[in-house]
Amino acid sequence: MLQIDKVSKKPYYVQVYEYFKAEIESGRMRAGTKLPSIRALAMRVGISKLTVERAYFQLSNEGYIQGRSKARFEAAFLGDKETAVRGLQVCPVEEKRRILYDFTSGDAGAEGFPLVLWRRYMHRVLSEPVMLNEAQDEQGVPVLREALSRYVYETRGVYTDKEHIVIGSGVTALLRILGYLLKQKGASNIAVEEPGFRLAREIFRSGGYTVYPVPVGDDGIDESKLVASAANMVYVTPSHQFPTGSVMPVARRRGLLRWAAARDGLIIEDDYDSELRYEGRPVPALKSTDETNRVVYLGSLSKVLPFFVRISYMILPDELIYAYRHEQELFRQSVSVPEQCVVAEYIRSGEMAKQTRRLRRLYQEKGRQTETLLKKYFGPRAEVNRTGSGVRLRLAFESSLSEEELTETAILKGCLVKPMKSFYEIYSEGTKKVFFLSFARIREADLEDAVRTLHEAWTAEGVIHG
Repeated sequence: MLQIDKVSKKPYYVQVYEYFKAEIESGRMRAGTKLPSIRALAMRVGISKLTVERAYFQLSNEGYIQGRSKARFEAAFLGDKETAVRGLQVCPVEEKRRILYDFTSGDAGAEGFPLVLWRRYMHRVLSEPVMLNEAQDEQGVPVLREALSRYVYETRGVYTDKEHIVIGSGVTALLRILGYLLKQKGASNIAVEEPGFRLAREIFRSGGYTVYPVPVGDDGIDESKLVASAANMVYVTPSHQFPTGSVMPVARRRGLLRWAAARDGLIIEDDYDSELRYEGRPVPALKSTDETNRVVYLGSLSKVLPFFVRISYMILPDELIYAYRHEQELFRQSVSVPEQCVVAEYIRSGEMAKQTRRLRRLYQEKGRQTETLLKKYFGPRAEVNRTGSGVRLRLAFESSLSEEELTETAILKGCLVKPMKSFYEIYSEGTKKVFFLSFARIREADLEDAVRTLHEAWTAEGVIHG
């Protein structure tokens, strides 16, 4: 804030001039920032308008500020000087704007989503203030929890009532709540899949847990390595392992439940995208066979609803839901009430089921197209593998560059990618580099351009070797 030193012998207009010059040169006042009007600044610091005009005139003459017709002066862009003074090489915001194709996100885009219907439901909800007032609940809007209890029974075979469901803005928010509750009960060790969901691993580690990575094979987590670990909790994705896509068979699931009973432990099941199985019926959730209350179930709607609707849910066993209610005042509800009400109506009306069927058809076709395009552009130099569900493909090829270097090369071309290494705790990188590419957030009409652009990035200067 500008302060005029009225004891100083330095003229007032010079003080104003030097203040704004220093703010602009240092980068604290960025290009485009509007200066106070002449009248407002004069009144604020107790000097005449003529004095402020004189300072602004000098700043304008030197190129520090620029005037707009019928608008206030604003800070000018100083070019290389401003960039050098601020010590910036690449502005993070500008770098993000260069991303044309996101091959990393598994969240659904707005493609094929009935936005007109969504607006209609939202208008209906906002027109009923009584319903909004009655829906206030830190655990989640009751009508949505009721709708979800029916939804998970019909789609995943999981039986629960609304009182055991907690709503949150994404799985990570719910995992932080769960981690806190378990820590209060003395938990300290947890096993995780290797490879697996890195963010979940880091959430538990930051919560003070000792994390034990356990290898994953074609039939899920290695039971013998799990038994050998000191963990009495495990985080798994049995219906569609992330990121490999494997499905845990019934025998391994039963073994996992026996392990939890023997350790007096807990299984955290992340059922993140099981609705998107393209062939046959979705695989039942592990929770659906849990008869001893050993499974915490995590579900997410982000794979079937657009990315701007971030709603996930957690089903807690009796002991943990009691602990949650005891500590409930610590956990503020992070999802807006109107949005929860709209999702409840969307499920109850049957539109969620229709949307899931639409996405299965859309993703099945996009998956075929992406696989065909990857083989077309990369040819025999790369291996392309696709799973029977989900929105990702595995791309592997020989390269002398590291996965980090390849990732940076792709970003320079506007493609955001995620290497296999990012899913591992301990990873030994060989000459064959592996990436998981998602097509969920890339429009169907843009798929070929996206794959072509990625191919150009990785074939430049011999990045990919035959």
